[in-house]
Amino acid sequence: MPAVTRSITAGAGRLAIASWLLGLLLLVAVVVVGLHLGEINQVVALLGGLRLPWLLAALALQAATYACAAAVWQRVLTRAGQRQTVAGLMPLSLAKLFTDQAIPSGGLSGNILFVHAMRRRGVPAAPAMAALAVSMISHCLANLPLALLVGIALARRGLLNPALAALLGAYAVFAMLIASAVWAVVTGHGLPRWLPARRFPRAAHLLDALARTTPGMLRWRVMLPAAALQAAIVLCDAATLWVMLWALGQAVAPTLVLAAFLSASMVMEMGPIPLGLGSFEAACVGVLGLAGVPLAAALPATLLLRGFTLWLPMLPGLWLTRRELRGVSREPKAA
Repeated sequence: MPAVTRSITAGAGRLAIASWLLGLLLLVAVVVVGLHLGEINQVVALLGGLRLPWLLAALALQAATYACAAAVWQRVLTRAGQRQTVAGLMPLSLAKLFTDQAIPSGGLSGNILFVHAMRRRGVPAAPAMAALAVSMISHCLANLPLALLVGIALARRGLLNPALAALLGAYAVFAMLIASAVWAVVTGHGLPRWLPARRFPRAAHLLDALARTTPGMLRWRVMLPAAALQAAIVLCDAATLWVMLWALGQAVAPTLVLAAFLSASMVMEMGPIPLGLGSFEAACVGVLGLAGVPLAAALPATLLLRGFTLWLPMLPGLWLTRRELRGVSREPKAA
């Protein structure tokens, strides 16, 4: 058995390295081709027009996303009798974002971190699982109507090509499967034995933990406010992209900016490439191009967005993740 375990671990490690390399190569290709086609001089000229107020606005919008994520958990924990503040949970939202993006696992890695972080804060398993379940389901519930809105907006402008339609349809299935699976586990129905998630120890452990969630939390009076907060996160991220485009002199309809951001996010969320390297940028620039945004503006706007949503939070996210995990590892020794 140890030999088999080492073989599986080595295979997973090779797969992770390969996915990172693929992502980096794709990102470099997108940037190089984009700069070549968009003319470097024009890109540099546009970037030279950036002003501090636009950058501060982007930072404020990103801070709002972490506050909204923390507010989802805080509302559920408060209903379960666990006093936590939004400010106290914001570092965890940053750490979870980093873990979700850095380790491609459909959000599983960040959810495992969340479980550990709640234990570190002294929150019992049941309310912690309730906060996690509500967060996972409300994320899907928020994205589904936004995807529908994006599809309608693109169709009305004649921009809904087969590739985008397939992406929106695939994500709708993906989101409904995740929401249904979490709902089934939390409500006691369980998952079929043949479901692949059961074959992975960490996924099985998380599913078993979700089954012990505080009852009565999956109600519409809890879900609807949580879904509204999740939608606010997406809208703030899309607004960050809109601000970057505006700062580069591009006036783009907000619905088209939302379409570009949401399409890229779907590619990143469903794809196996860590951080969505290259794939996010390619999808976002591609949809912006369909909307008529010049490549010389679409590429730097997308890279600036990724700077605020990914690269800037990287180091604090890594540090906060290590802190959360280190706190858990010390618990058994204290006991």
